[in-house]
Amino acid sequence: MTISGSGPRMLPTERMTPRRQLEMIDVMAQLGGADRGSLSGSAIATHMGLTRKTVSRAAGFLTQAGLTQPLQSSWALTEVGLSLARLRGTDSARARLLLRDHWKGIWFQQVAVRFLASGALDEREFANQLSAGIPGRPERAVYLVEWMTYALLIERDEQGQVSLPGAQRPSDGPPPPGPGPQSLLDPLFSAPVAQISALPDDQFLALMGAYRTVFSSLTPRNAEQSAG
Repeated sequence: MTISGSGPRMLPTERMTPRRQLEMIDVMAQLGGADRGSLSGSAIATHMGLTRKTVSRAAGFLTQAGLTQPLQSSWALTEVGLSLARLRGTDSARARLLLRDHWKGIWFQQVAVRFLASGALDEREFANQLSAGIPGRPERAVYLVEWMTYALLIERDEQGQVSLPGAQRPSDGPPPPGPGPQSLLDPLFSAPVAQISALPDDQFLALMGAYRTVFSSLTPRNAEQSAG
């Protein structure tokens, strides 16, 4: 599922951190229920200990981002917004992946691809690119950087450098060489660690036992070759 990048660009409010904005989505899921009932700004504000104006300003970005929708003087979660809230309570990794896929093609993801394709940038410099031509306090663009990091659209290191995730980075080098002759150990060494770790216990133990047998059978031969 994706969301288009059309419409005026809007940054998150500086009145609420991204963490609190995510909590607002959780509150709306709790109060609105499975039917995604509409909620007044006052009801959300009272539950969160905020002002109605703060809730309204947060809802502007969340609406453009496809997570909430306005209904006269109230708001309701979209289907994606409700799914995000549910996943956040059970599987945070899947929640972030959902948001990543939902925001594919949105304007700030396009900005990331444009300005980070050639390499990492300082997060403040990247925030300036995000806020170019958009009025508002600088914190708003910084908060969008945090949102994008949460949604796995960008990566941020300890030095405050942001970059595209590895899968999105363009490759300037030559294509990798074709597969060479396989050895007996190739199936183990070429398998991703996550794939091996995800095996059921009985299959994992059986695999390790099989390769232990292989290593044991090769050891005497290697010792004889070294002695010769």
